[in-house]
Parts: sequence; C-alpha cells; structure tokens
Amino acid sequence: MGRIQASTGLATGIDIQGTVQKLMQVESIPHDDLVSRQTEVKAEQAAVTDLTATAIGVQLAVQGLKKPALFNATTINSSNPNVLTASTASSVAPGQYQFIPAQLAQASNVVSSGLASSDGLIGTGSLSFRFGGQVDTPLLLGELNGGAGVARGQIRITDRSGGTGVVDLRFAQTIDDVVNAINNSGTVSVSASVDGDHLVLTDRSGGSGNLRVQEVGSGTTAADLGLSGINAATNQASGQNVVRLFNGLQLNTLRDGNGLSLRPAVPELSVTFHDGSTRQIDLDPTGVVGPKTLGDVLNRLNTVEPTKLKAQISADGKRIELTDLTSGGGNFTVADSAGGSVATELGLAGTTAGNTLSGSRIVSGLATTLISSLNGGAGLGTLGAINLTDRSGATASVNLAGADTLDDVIDRINQAGLRITASYNQADNGIALTDTSGASTSNLIVANGDATNSAAKLGIAANVAATTIDSGNLDRQSVSRATLLSSYNGGQGVGTGTFKITNSQGATGTINLATLKPTTIGDVIDAINNLGLHVAAQINTTGDGIVLTDSAGGSGTLSAADQGTGKSAANLHLTGAATGTTLDGSTTIKIDVTNTDTLDSLVQKINDLGVGVTANALNDGSGSLPTHLSLIGNVTGSAAGLVIDGSSLGLTFHELTKAQDAVLQVGASTTGGSLITSATNTFKSIVPGLDVTLSGASTDVVTVSATQSSDNAASALQLFVDQYNKLRDKLDTYTSYNAQDGTTGTLFGSNETLHLDSDLANAVGATYFNDGSVNSLAELGVTIGQDGHLTFDKTVFQAAYNANPTDVTDFFTQDKRGFAIQTDSMLESLVGQNNSLLVTREDALQAQNDDYTTQINAWNTRLSNIQDSLLNEFYQMESIVSSIKANASAISQIQYIPPAYSTSTASSGSSSSSTG
Repeated sequence: MGRIQASTGLATGIDIQGTVQKLMQVESIPHDDLVSRQTEVKAEQAAVTDLTATAIGVQLAVQGLKKPALFNATTINSSNPNVLTASTASSVAPGQYQFIPAQLAQASNVVSSGLASSDGLIGTGSLSFRFGGQVDTPLLLGELNGGAGVARGQIRITDRSGGTGVVDLRFAQTIDDVVNAINNSGTVSVSASVDGDHLVLTDRSGGSGNLRVQEVGSGTTAADLGLSGINAATNQASGQNVVRLFNGLQLNTLRDGNGLSLRPAVPELSVTFHDGSTRQIDLDPTGVVGPKTLGDVLNRLNTVEPTKLKAQISADGKRIELTDLTSGGGNFTVADSAGGSVATELGLAGTTAGNTLSGSRIVSGLATTLISSLNGGAGLGTLGAINLTDRSGATASVNLAGADTLDDVIDRINQAGLRITASYNQADNGIALTDTSGASTSNLIVANGDATNSAAKLGIAANVAATTIDSGNLDRQSVSRATLLSSYNGGQGVGTGTFKITNSQGATGTINLATLKPTTIGDVIDAINNLGLHVAAQINTTGDGIVLTDSAGGSGTLSAADQGTGKSAANLHLTGAATGTTLDGSTTIKIDVTNTDTLDSLVQKINDLGVGVTANALNDGSGSLPTHLSLIGNVTGSAAGLVIDGSSLGLTFHELTKAQDAVLQVGASTTGGSLITSATNTFKSIVPGLDVTLSGASTDVVTVSATQSSDNAASALQLFVDQYNKLRDKLDTYTSYNAQDGTTGTLFGSNETLHLDSDLANAVGATYFNDGSVNSLAELGVTIGQDGHLTFDKTVFQAAYNANPTDVTDFFTQDKRGFAIQTDSMLESLVGQNNSLLVTREDALQAQNDDYTTQINAWNTRLSNIQDSLLNEFYQMESIVSSIKANASAISQIQYIPPAYSTSTASSGSSSSSTG
C-alpha cells in the first residue's frame, strides 16, 4: 500500500506534517545545539586565521628590517642619463665615479652587391657565413710591445704640405682602431695601413716637406705605436715593429687565438737529447695549477730538466727556442707525445744535429693570419715558388719560402715588380690578386713554381681572362681545444643542457654540461671521448667546430640530440644524423642555392635556420641593380663579426656596421684612462656593486653619484607601522566588549590574543640594549598613541640616520639584540609554522570543527530516520482509521431482505393445509 501524501489526514483530519515537524523540533534540540556550537567555533577559527595572516604581514615587514643592505642602500644619479645610466643590485660605496662612454656595442650588418629584383632567379651555388675567423683580425693594443701595450692618448701628424692634425687615440682598443682614426681624421692628407708587424703612413698631400709624427703633451702614444721616429721627406714611412712575444702573454691568444692543446696529466712533448737520454714533458701536470701564460710554459720547460734543456723566446720575439745543453753524438729531437699536438703547434717538432731548435712563429702580425692557422689549423706545409703573369704578359717568380703569415705572402707578391696587387679578399677569408695593367694581351696567370704546389695550396692557381683571382676560403682555424664555450657562436655561448649521442650500434651516452661544468671546447671533446661509445671527438678539418667519427661498425647511423628543453647540442652544431660515419659540427653555415631560388626564397632559407642572423631583401632604389641581401647579426660584440662568402653566386659583400664591443673608460683622465670592453652595452660591477649601461657614445665625462640613502629603510619602517596598525584594528574588533549590552568580540578573553597583544606592545615599546646609541623605536620617530596605534615621523628617522647610520642599522640588525631580530623571533613563536601559539590554536579549532561536523552528520542521519518513522506511523494510523470508517460505512448500509414468497404459492399451501 502506497504512502498517503496529503499533509492533513483525510480520515482523521490530523495535520500530519505539522505534528511531525513539532515532534522533530523536540528531537532536534541536541542537533541544533551542535550546529550552534560549530558556528561559534567557525567564527573563532576565521578570526584566528585572519589574525594569523595579519600578524604574518607584520612579521614579513619585520624581516625586511633585518637586512643590513636595506640600511646601506644608495641613490644612483648620472650627470648624463641620455648616454649612461647606473644601478646597483646590492650596495656600492658612496661617492662619485667618472666614466667616458666611448663606444656602443654593435652587431655586424653587411649587404651584398646588387641584384635586379628580389623575386628574380639568382643562379646556383651556395652562400656561407660564420661568426669570426677573419684572416685580417687585428691585434689588441695591450698585446703590443712585449705586453707593455700602448699608452692611449693623442698624436700629431703633419703631412708634407704642412697640414697638421691631432688624432685622438684615447679610446683605441685594436690596431684597426688606430688605422681608422688616422684615416678618418680629415685634417691631414695621410693614410695609415698595416704591414706585418708595423704601421705604414702614406702622404697624399703632394707637398715637399717632411712627413712627421709627434707626441701630444707628455704622452708616449706615438712611440708605443712605433711612429715617433717618423720625420722624413718621403711619401711613405714605416714605423718600428711592435709585435713580440712576452712572458705574460695569455696562452689562449697564441696561434691566432687558438692557444695550445694542453692535456691535463698527459705529456705534451717527447724530447731526445744529444747524450741519448729522453724525457716526456707534461706541461700541465696533476696537482699544479695549469699554465695560463707563455711564461708559465717556459718556466715548466726550464724546470723539468734544468741541466739538459733551456727554453726561451727567440731574439726576433716571434717564436720559442729550445736548446739542448747536453753533449754527445745523437741528434736533438722534439716530437709530439702520443696523442698530443703541442710540439707541432709550437713549430718545435723536428730534429737537428745542432743545439737549438727554433719553433715557427706563434704570434701573427698586427692584422694578419699565420700560415699555420690555415687549412683548419693544419697549415699549408712548406711553401716554395709561385709563377705570376699579369695581363700585359710580364712574368715573375715569387719565392714564398719562410713566409710565416699571409701578410708575408701578400708583401712578396706586391714586391714582384708586376702590375699585380695582392690583398685580403672581400670575404675576409683568403687573399685576392688583382691585375692593374689594364692590358688584355695575356690571361692573368698564377701557377705552381715548385714541387710543393704552393699556388694551389694558397687557392690562387688559375689562368683566367679576368682581372681578379680569389683564393676563396683558406679555412683559418677559428675553433680549437682552447676555445671558451662562452665565446662560441659569436659570443652567444653554449647552453648547459644535456645531449645524447647514439652510435651506429645503437649504444648511447649522455653529456650533461650542467654537471660537467666545462669551460672550453677541449673539455667537451674529452667528455665525449670518455663515453666509451667508439665515437671519437676532435676539431674538424676546417677548424671551425667539433667533428664526431663513429668506429663502432654498426648498421645504424651516428646521431646526437638534445634532451629536454636544453640546446647544448644545437649550440655545438652537433644535432642530427651523421653523413656516413661522420657528424661535423662546423660553425660555418652553408645554404645551397638552386636554380629555382630567388633572393626572397634565399632570405627565407636563412631566417628559417635560426642561427643568430636576420636576413632581409633591401631595395635602395638605385640603378639597374637596386636590390641587395642584407644580413644583420643578432648578437653584439667584436666576436660576432660576420665572415660571408657568396662568390659562387657572384655576390660580394661590404660592411655597413662593424661588429664591435662597447668601450667604457673608467676615470676622467685626458691622457687615456682604464678602458673596459663589453660585448653588450651593460658593464656588470664596473666598481663593486655598480652596474653601468650605455645608451649613447660620448667623449665627455659622465659622473655617477652614489649617495647613501635612508629612503628604502624609511619605507620599510613605514610598512611595519602600517602592518602593525592593521593588526591593532583587528585585535580591537575581535577582543571588543560592549558594556551597554554585554556583547563581546569573537575572541574576547582569548589567551592567544592576549599574548599577541601584549607581546607586540612590549616589542615596540621596549628598550634594546646594544652597542650603538639608538635603543628604542621612539628615537627613530615611531611612537605609540593612546589607542595603541603607531605613528611614524620620517623626518625624525632621517635625522637619526644621517647623524649615525651605523647605529641605526645596528638597532635593527645586530645579532640577537636588534629590534628586528628579536621581534621576528617573538612573532615566529606566535604565528610561525612550527607549533606557534596561533597556528596551534587554529589547528585545535579545525579539529573541533571536524568533530562537530561528524556529530552533526550523525544527527542528520538519525533525525532523518526518526522523521521517516513518525511519518510512517501517522500514515499507518490514517490507513487504519480510514479502513475502520470504510467498514463502518459498509455495515450501516446493510438492510433486512425478506424471503421472496409468491401469492400463488401461498394460496396453494393454504389450500393443501386446509384439506389435510
């Protein structure tokens, strides 16, 4: 039988729902009491949580006052913020610092020769580029004169017509800077150039007087450049040689910046003496700081066998000499130790019956390249004769024997007496010969004149009906074991990620640069070789990257790939699969150009590579070939100069903007202060704690003032006062008492609030005994009002700080006795994470709340069951009453029904009875 749904019984007329609700109100009294108590607990918990959060705000403000650096803050101002700004991340000693922002950092920007349009076909061939490795890289002035460098200042040049001008060299960094400053002076008709180890001045005035160079004031700049002796009636004058080795020369600058391939704890040289004895010499032994300078190497050589071997710089200052001090009938021999190459790199590998072995040149000229640095660092071997024929038919033989540098080669060709001019090519990766005869009687011919094929090795062997022969790329080595990872990729460096190498057998090994912490390419090479994968790493044959060679003999393909989000393998140019057994990490980017390519598609190909160069099609609107390929390096700094070769496409390139470092002079000296360079326009910690950023170049002095300031400390103290007053307001609300109606705040009488209130009040009003003269907040402008709130007078604080900043600092920060130290400790006991008073109370309230929730849920279930039971009882009663009423109604309807006798039957019966 279904439940009756009516709220009022149809049979009884009883209000069932109302009656049950009243009964349930009685039953719910314990439940309602629990809900009421839980509401109170929740309110208390919310109040405690609110107080805790606000008190933590006070604690954070106090913790800010614990930092001594806050009170040592300085305000930095620049006298010319348009060109130089400064900042400090920590603290800097107050005072004035003077700088001259001489030069901004720049990225390389080059443009090609003209094309008809950007959407026309450009032919087939290739375009290649890389950062650095120019064959005419200039030396730094600090490396000249045996390390004495050049005292930067000014020089006066007088041309032969009597014109005179002062050339400012105060900010010159390289010999190129000197040449450019002279050539761009605009006041005298004199040009400068470099020839080997000296400068050359050429007078173009047409005068008949003397070409003369003088010092300005008491400077020595002209003398240091080898020019002070020039005073002659000649159109061309050469300065003195200013390049020579010296003990303090950094090893990583030797051999055109390729250094020496030293191997820790492994012998570099194998020496056999006249007396028949031998010695393996380790230049970088275990337990000793590795050599950093040429002097360190010489000292090691001279101490390993002092009675047998002597090492020194040669008389010409360009090489190292080893002398055998023993006697005997054997030869004096120096060779590379197994697996090494240092003897060869120093040019000392060889044998002599004499006592002295003289190495090859290991420092190039002012702006040239060693022959030994070409061909990827393997050199060109022995050079001999080359035969030249200019286009007039005149011939000459040029002997290149003994040439150490490309300058030597160029000079000897230019001195051959032909109308052929040798120079560095436009791509800066080789040399070019140009016929100046104007004739066409003969082809321009360069041929080998010896058995060593010198012309072919120099890339100039040719027989052409043209005026120019270009050697193309002579592969000057730009990467070596000594190359710093931070300078790789034009100064972009190598990331500290992890990469995996898989050999042809499928075996893998990982290199984690973050763990390894390598500093040089050699460190990475050694780590790869130590993986045991039968994969050998070394500098590639073109000298511009690492090459991996697989000798595992498997059927798979050698590959390398970055792991995770790192890009170290990509930065090393080692991602992808090998060609055959070789994976070449050349840093030279080569783009193949097909017969369907236009300048627009070439631009897209370059930009898709994402290699630190942005390409654009540039239309200058001039002539019939107005369109040019523009390449802009994405990295600034002198190491990011672009070397571009588009010769196979008939494209030449010229430099619009030279890649250069920012140059900053520290100090205001007019005779050349201390110059510092940066690949970016930011100089970190130029003086301790001070960073300088350049936004313009100027030869005027910019003064940076660093003034000790109380502003930061005052702001921090104001923050504490504000946070304290917020807490004071909440305490007043939660602990309030209304005498009129007897109502109280949520936390009235709470032990926790009493502690918080009294402890904080004591902290701000206490006297702190420390070593200084400041003992209370009141002395610093922080006072307590009658309502318990704090006020802060910044003027009072600043006066106290200005009078004695040390004592103010000590008041807050002195160990164990400082206000901030003690107050932070007190607050930690009240609101800290570990068993503090308020947090413990909050946890207890949460537990109590959880217990109430459990009890209430149980009561909810119980009451629901009681309600269902009562309703069922009433509904059953209603059903019974309804049934009774239905039965009573049925009974009342019962009537007497007489027997159904008919008349005939009755008569018949009577008659029969009568008869009988």
